[in-house]
Amino acid sequence: MQAVSKSSSKHQIRFGTDGWRALIAKEFTYDNLDLVTRAISSYILNNFKEDRPIFIGYDARFLADKFAKFSAEIFNSYGIDVKLIAEPIATPVIAFAAQAEPSYGALMFTASHNPSEYMGIKFIPEYGGPATVEITNQILSETDKFADDKEAYSEKVSKLAHKATGSISKFDAKTPYVNYIKTVVDFDLLRKKNAEKQVKVIYDSLHGVGKNFVNKLLEEAGFNVTALHDTVDPTFGGSLPDPSVKRLTELKETVISEKAQLGAANDGDADRFAFLDDKGEFYPANKTLPIIAKYLAENKGFKGKIGRTLATTHLFDELAKKLNTETIETPVGFKWLCALMREQEMLLVAEESGGMSIKGHIPEKDGILAILLTAEVLAATGKTLSQLWNEVQDFVGKKYFYDRLDLHLDGEKKDEFVATFKNPELKNIGDFKVLKVDLTEGAKLYFENGSWLLARPSGTEAMCRVYFEGNDKAELDKLVETVEAMV
Repeated sequence: MQAVSKSSSKHQIRFGTDGWRALIAKEFTYDNLDLVTRAISSYILNNFKEDRPIFIGYDARFLADKFAKFSAEIFNSYGIDVKLIAEPIATPVIAFAAQAEPSYGALMFTASHNPSEYMGIKFIPEYGGPATVEITNQILSETDKFADDKEAYSEKVSKLAHKATGSISKFDAKTPYVNYIKTVVDFDLLRKKNAEKQVKVIYDSLHGVGKNFVNKLLEEAGFNVTALHDTVDPTFGGSLPDPSVKRLTELKETVISEKAQLGAANDGDADRFAFLDDKGEFYPANKTLPIIAKYLAENKGFKGKIGRTLATTHLFDELAKKLNTETIETPVGFKWLCALMREQEMLLVAEESGGMSIKGHIPEKDGILAILLTAEVLAATGKTLSQLWNEVQDFVGKKYFYDRLDLHLDGEKKDEFVATFKNPELKNIGDFKVLKVDLTEGAKLYFENGSWLLARPSGTEAMCRVYFEGNDKAELDKLVETVEAMV
């Protein structure tokens, strides 16, 4: 399967695994935004015959509100009504709005966990999840047509409009989303459990929009919450709004000093998440999502399959067997998990980079829900993350260890590195015997000792990522060192 949209030589616009992201004033310009917005207008008018609005949201990034207003006026010029949020919002919240009532979908201005000098657009169709490759390819094709002759093609698209001009109105995306979340997370149980023994949570929004939701909902559920970086800041405090272990030093220190049971963090637009346990140990999606899946099945009676990307823990495969269900593996990118949720009954879908959704919810990453559910598991069971993680491993009968290398490689070097692993005749990597090479995306190598690695180039950055998993930590560390030495 193709993980990203086709590219074009006519402009600098390219849709990666989750939208278009680029440097502000370099590739992300008003001229390119004009092309993209007109292309989405054309896609809408060619595919929908009835009159609906499009939602537009934005996070706290520099110029995000200005870019949103600029796009809104272009939509209006094609007779498309716009519902524009009144304040910075989280991606899962605008995605929920897109599918909660008839709409053309939503446009979200965010670059997620990328540095503050980046801006991006996620086009979220009417089903409330990432656009498919077919949709983004269609949009990119439309940008080419506008780039060829904007005036002539614009006139052609205008003839498809349902009315001469559209309107812009403000709307509240927060209230419907919060009301819905309260039907998924058991607030009555949490208030009762926290009244008996209050769970202390340290929450770090990393200066992103999660602070408008997570800490307030946790407090309402009775948790004792301390919020860090609790101001929306376009520069994200001069750091990266990415909840990786290196970015959560202050969260770790605060969890330990305040003797909290849980540390939690979101990225800039709150669609991703990460955790720290009561000892300050980092818990990424690969360790927390199996805990949530087991809890949903055993405590809430959830049924369905489990979806995971190529790069996500194989612990899910063993867990699914124990829960009398199965896993489905997809390429990297939440759009593939979104497709599963739209087509089949899925208990939970997961990606290692901090993306998840559950049965009955929107087919979009939701880092707000991930934190609330994890907090619910801790309060309901009275256990720590480390205890819950050990329980999951005992339940499936194996230990699991995971690692990842983010290698900064440009152009040909990136392709050459990945090509090293793509040889189907490859027999070994150092001391590790290769059993199989899977070329579904990048190269996924399965080794005789039960471990695996996935090497794949980033679709949007000068970077190659290598993901590793095994059941023996010493052997996995050695495999990581062997691959790192190859660069």
